[in-house]
Amino acid sequence: MTKQTNIALALIAAVFFGAAFSACAVSYTLQIFGNANMDEIIDDADISYLEKVIKGEADKTKFSDANNDGTVDEKDIDQVQKIIDGTEEILVVFDDTARSVEIPEPVKSFVYHGHNSYVYETVRAIGASDKIIGITDRFVTPGGNRYSKTYFPELLSNVESVGELQTVNYEVVNNLNPDVVLTDAREYYDHTKTPDTPVIALDVNITNSKEAAMRYGYIFGKVPEAKEYVDWSTEIENMISEKIKDIPESERPLAYFSNYNLDRTKFSVPGTDSYRAVMIKNAGGRYMGDEIKGTGSQSVDAEWVIARNPDVIFLSAGNSVLGYDIYSPKNATEAIEEFLARPEFSNVEAVKNKQVYMISHPYILCGGASGLIGTLYYAKWLYPDLFKDIDVQEVHQEFVSKFQHLDLDVKKCISAYPLPE
Repeated sequence: MTKQTNIALALIAAVFFGAAFSACAVSYTLQIFGNANMDEIIDDADISYLEKVIKGEADKTKFSDANNDGTVDEKDIDQVQKIIDGTEEILVVFDDTARSVEIPEPVKSFVYHGHNSYVYETVRAIGASDKIIGITDRFVTPGGNRYSKTYFPELLSNVESVGELQTVNYEVVNNLNPDVVLTDAREYYDHTKTPDTPVIALDVNITNSKEAAMRYGYIFGKVPEAKEYVDWSTEIENMISEKIKDIPESERPLAYFSNYNLDRTKFSVPGTDSYRAVMIKNAGGRYMGDEIKGTGSQSVDAEWVIARNPDVIFLSAGNSVLGYDIYSPKNATEAIEEFLARPEFSNVEAVKNKQVYMISHPYILCGGASGLIGTLYYAKWLYPDLFKDIDVQEVHQEFVSKFQHLDLDVKKCISAYPLPE
């Protein structure tokens, strides 16, 4: 039996058992006006619900006013039908800043005011990346922390820089005249400088990736593609959940996460609600940072780490150590060896047992489906026997080939190190 067959069987089993595991069930509300019954999709059930609202047999909901005119009536049923048919002229989207944004449809072009890569990955996954005409400098300038000739080759030609994240070149944006601006850093984008262009603040992370993918599917007229992407992600989530579900909390490895720096004497520990913590918990680890509340990070010293004695240590590193443009493990090997050689950590279980691993910060640390790939790497590092039938790189390759549409061999790149056995 081939590795690919094993993966397929595991994913099929996960689909069968998935409904039993509420942690991985599809349980989000699509944040688009017209989703009257507040589920994951806009369909005939929303028309039925609106008919009941109009008759006084059901309550109005947050998104029952499909055309956002202040009244729920037959016009909203017409709008929902147009959304289902893909013929709507305006789509009203609720964004991360609690704004109701009207987007003229169809969207033929967009600018991405991007901080991380996960929004663009999502747009590319659903087949809408050909509509991009502008992006922040960090993606297209050599040395930028999201620059990659291998992973973002299409951005290096015919896509204009719109300046830095915090110093947007609004003149360029206005000259490009996109149908919409997407941002994952709304605090740095002044909408008043591009008043004729709708701005959607919609980040993608490990906790909202499926709903965000569906929202982008409606924005770009790629609903079937978004649904396929979400279904694939859900299958992998369910597979991980199924394998770890019977492990008691007390028997789960204590895992510590930190950004890596050779000269660092202080360490930053993300809070228990951070995306980094969520990934470790989803992979079946006990997170060594649960005492730190919220999503922010806290600075700690080596003594803090030593006192808690983690079983496993995950370190994230930037483009000079790991990534899709790195083909030699030399820098990652040296970094891990340097960490293992630190005398202050000599009695830490993770160091004694050489359970120290590195993962790419820009690409598979805490994103949407790419963050899910990172979670799978974590799970296999934590439980090599439980996941012995899963080749993580095969799943990673499927993500890159099928959903990122790239001719890129992940086995030639060093994005996680050392590879799980």
